[in-house]
Amino acid sequence: MKRLSYIYLTLPFILFLFSWVRLAIAIPLAIVLLFAIWQLFKQSSTTHHSSFTINLSPPTIYWLLLITLWLLLSGIGGYAFQNWDHNWRNVVFRDLMNFDLPVYYAQPESGPVKMLVYYVGFWLPSAWVGKLLNWQAANFFLFLWSLIGLLLVTHHLSSALKTSPLKAALLLIFFSGLDFLGTLFFPQDYPTLLPPITHLETWAGNLQYSSFTTQLFWVFNQAIPAWLCISIIMESCGLPLEKQGQAPALQILLWSLCFFFAPLASVGLLPYILIELVKRTDFKSPFKSIRWEQILAALIIFLLSAFYFTSNTAAQSRGLQSIPFTDFLPFFLLEGGILWLVLALVKWRDPRWWVTGLLLAAIPFIQLGSDRDFVMRASIAPLFYLMLMTGETIFNKSASLITRYAL
Repeated sequence: MKRLSYIYLTLPFILFLFSWVRLAIAIPLAIVLLFAIWQLFKQSSTTHHSSFTINLSPPTIYWLLLITLWLLLSGIGGYAFQNWDHNWRNVVFRDLMNFDLPVYYAQPESGPVKMLVYYVGFWLPSAWVGKLLNWQAANFFLFLWSLIGLLLVTHHLSSALKTSPLKAALLLIFFSGLDFLGTLFFPQDYPTLLPPITHLETWAGNLQYSSFTTQLFWVFNQAIPAWLCISIIMESCGLPLEKQGQAPALQILLWSLCFFFAPLASVGLLPYILIELVKRTDFKSPFKSIRWEQILAALIIFLLSAFYFTSNTAAQSRGLQSIPFTDFLPFFLLEGGILWLVLALVKWRDPRWWVTGLLLAAIPFIQLGSDRDFVMRASIAPLFYLMLMTGETIFNKSASLITRYAL
């Protein structure tokens, strides 16, 4: 499962290399990346905590059915209702399939030629299937590709939580803020509790911390790979002591891949990476056991992705925004703050708990672009860690009954 995860995350970037970068540069960079992945394959064969055996027991079947149903309801692949955000994503997907790569838009009457600059990585394998076959085949493969990603996410999450994939899947699907309370106590024209078809996440206006189900239904191209990177990082934190020297380089590589798929999500993930680097680095011999091929691969992925994304004019608009305290406080409390405070009973010594609270409190004040994308996407990592700490508390058999009751 670890090897499959590495392939899942690196294949889109390799396709990006050979589609957006000149061949003379793409080939040596791809060789470096493939060498780093090959070394990861060799490492993963020596660790047994992530082994996986297909056992079609009832819990496994329920896990597969639950993830498939969740994915079907998201609209990915076009097999169920698609919300309006799918219109834009379908356009990007179709252009990647129908046009030569990289995609350029030539409209002389409206200005210079412009290149498509977006988080396209998740679509690239499916777009190539569409180039070889047709639109229906591309959508089917996108559905299958998403299903594989969700199964990998819940597998690694279950390993990090030391519970079953079914329980991990249920936690991921239903973990959410208290949007119904926000809608109830701060009424406005939209959203409303009745009829039960409105998008409750928008109750705080220009502020939104999206639940994981909302992320899947609206921004799956960023959410699924970001979740997978974070869940593998979480799992790697449980490596035995003799393997801890290899973990920092792996986490840096995974962070760079997260940056390629979802740069805003990687911003929220960075403080957790820094925590692990500080915890796991032997400052007497900091370069001992460091996998330099992984560091080099991470640098390649990050630099190329950064050059690509910063060519988008939307990335140039950034700053801070002021929020009235009367708006910020209920948003913070209902969108994770209450749960974060409850977790202090058992997690206040954990640096992840402190970083999570600081990020959830600070992210709303940061503005990037003209919309609220930074708030919604940079919060993916702290919300995922909040869910992880909640799962650790719930599934930890040594937790006290009082703590379980409070949660």
